[in-house]
Amino acid sequence: MRTPPEPSARRRALSMILPAVVSAVILIPNLVVIALGVEDFPFTTAPMFAHYVGPDTTLYALRLEGVRDGASEPFPIQETNLSSIEFQRQLSSWYYRPMTDTAPFRDLSGASTPEVFAKVMADYFGALTDFLREERGISYDAVELYVDVVDSSGNIIESEPVGTYDIPTDSYTQTYRADR
Repeated sequence: MRTPPEPSARRRALSMILPAVVSAVILIPNLVVIALGVEDFPFTTAPMFAHYVGPDTTLYALRLEGVRDGASEPFPIQETNLSSIEFQRQLSSWYYRPMTDTAPFRDLSGASTPEVFAKVMADYFGALTDFLREERGISYDAVELYVDVVDSSGNIIESEPVGTYDIPTDSYTQTYRADR
């Protein structure tokens, strides 16, 4: 009976080095991102999962109201081809990015100024309202953004206006101030 040949030195080295290289490729970028405080996909420490959410936890929801002829009405999110949850995730993840130093998903690129933020929000709401007007025949004079404190069933407990997009001037005005 023949004995199997011994693995070559090259093969032994690969079996030791390959797992270390693969681990480093995955681990090092994550460590750098954590050290720099960057919070963005796919590199995130996922702070939203870092604490217990129970019946007494304060929950928040974003809400829009359309303004037409001075009267506010619920904004028709369903007409934008997004669900309410998809809308909230899209807006909070990609557009309404807080600029305060303690916000977990803040933009650390140095490009976050109130002017840049207003431009990003105006671009978002401009595209949203253009779609509604052109594709659905729904027009507004303005869109108001609110942050609502909600209970576990989604019922509004408290509401705070945070910004207004004026459609004729294509401008977004932030009305929320952190020092309130």
